[in-house]
Amino acid sequence: MASEKDDGGGGFGWGFFVGGLIGFVAGAYLASGPGKEHVDSIRSRTIELTNSTELGDRARAYAERARSAVQDPEHPLGKAVREGVAAARRRRSELDSTPTGVDITENGKSE
Repeated sequence: MASEKDDGGGGFGWGFFVGGLIGFVAGAYLASGPGKEHVDSIRSRTIELTNSTELGDRARAYAERARSAVQDPEHPLGKAVREGVAAARRRRSELDSTPTGVDITENGKSE
């Protein structure tokens, strides 16, 4: 009866190991050929986009839209930013007014 329990235990482990080994070999083979060409094409496309004035113009336009949304007092994003800044200032003043260096003894009372 003990031999019946021991028969199926190693199958998953060996299958996992062999599958990982096959995957590693296949990945190494594929990365040496088409993967290298793919990396080179991505690199050249990145260089093309970096030198593109159209992309820079679009980025500047989006940045200006974001700035105007944050600065507009009626825009929800601007309201949220102002509320966040106000909350941070309140919290900062609370922390600054809290005494530092207060030691707590073992019984929980300050000395």
